[in-house]
Amino acid sequence: MNYFKNISYVACFPRNGWAAVKHDEVQWREVQSRVLYPMLAVLALSAFMALVYDVRATLVGCIVAAVIDFAKYFFSFFIASYVVTGYFPSVVKDKRSVNRANVATLYCMAVIVALNIIDNLLPASFPYLKILYLYVFFMAWKADRYLGIEEGGDKKILIVIAALVLLLPLAISYLLGLIMNKIG
Repeated sequence: MNYFKNISYVACFPRNGWAAVKHDEVQWREVQSRVLYPMLAVLALSAFMALVYDVRATLVGCIVAAVIDFAKYFFSFFIASYVVTGYFPSVVKDKRSVNRANVATLYCMAVIVALNIIDNLLPASFPYLKILYLYVFFMAWKADRYLGIEEGGDKKILIVIAALVLLLPLAISYLLGLIMNKIG
């Protein structure tokens, strides 16, 4: 199974992409180990691109940026998974729905990580790329059928998934930045 194809399908055509993911019955642990972790490794490596195009960049600064980039998404997934699977009993009822909630979280996070990789590879800040981060709300909103939410049902979980995927990495990055500044 090509997870990256599924993620790009969900990103480009969310409604049809989630239907394809539902048909494949993707397991969240496989997505985590075959998609999220390799993407986080590439993200951490992309932090070193600053050495290529920024004369003020230092190796220590790039290492700190790589650690923060890796850790913010690594910890964000586990916190988001805990919140989504623990606080929405109307949607997350059994092992199958827990799996689907975690896959939805991972797929949304994979798109955000991909955007962050692109951002790291660019020599200058690209404001239009930052706007694409908000697309995760649309992707998550279209996961309603995938998560088994009926038409007119409670879709708060979709907004929470998108908000957690966007805001947790920012909060963790801020906290790690404070810690790293205190140490260094």
